Amino acid sequence: MSNGLYFTLGVVVGVALTTVLFMARRRQAPPPAPLLTEVSEETLARARELVARGKKIHAIKAVREETGWDLARAKAVVDTMARGGRKKDDGFGYYGGF
Repeated sequence: MSNGLYFTLGVVVGVALTTVLFMARRRQAPPPAPLLTEVSEETLARARELVARGKKIHAIKAVREETGWDLARAKAVVDTMARGGRKKDDGFGYYGGF
């Protein structure tokens, strides 16, 4: 085989592997969305106030204390508040969180 054939074969295999990996990433199920209905309006108001004052850690703690959620789930709620309800684009058209 000539060098040009090896190069062409390498490019084709590389493109195929990249396509397979990209498609596998797109098929992953999004993480479960935190249920805001489990958080009382009072706690959400308190968390919004804390976020507005720049105390995100205290806001996360307030949400965790009421709901019993793990850190990641409570942080997702507070981060959404900090962004004003906007979701973050990961570059693949998926807006993570909820």
